[in-house]
Amino acid sequence: MIAYREASALDIPVLTSMEKTLFPESPWSTAQFKEEFAGVPRTRYFCVAIDGENIIGYAGVMVIAPGVEADILTVGVLDTYRKQGIGRAFMDQIEAWSVQRGAPAMMLEVDVENIAAVALYESLGYSKISTRKDYYGPSLDAFVMRKELVNP
Repeated sequence: MIAYREASALDIPVLTSMEKTLFPESPWSTAQFKEEFAGVPRTRYFCVAIDGENIIGYAGVMVIAPGVEADILTVGVLDTYRKQGIGRAFMDQIEAWSVQRGAPAMMLEVDVENIAAVALYESLGYSKISTRKDYYGPSLDAFVMRKELVNP
């Protein structure tokens, strides 16, 4: 059974290893994860999905201040666990955290070749607003996608 919990700095070695598998062209380093986790819980939130004791996916978001749009930092799920609603559950969690922090909208970048992720984000109400050339490296472009949030 898949469970979710808030990630901690103790998860960084596993996340770094998964990052190399999930995003081989532009993986985050251990130093990058440490830098992002330094903002938890003030401006950043990370969560993980676990199956038994194994981390099988993760997501992170940043909200600098109330009234500023949230920036989805990363979402990744191991191949064998895709198409099970884990990415959607992550998006629900990070959107809820962002609403609590007063974000009026969510923004993300996604590889233009990642058709499944683009379809997921569109199904959740995200719209493509631009393309960032070479975002992930030479000839590795990203769509910038955005969604307005409803704050209580």
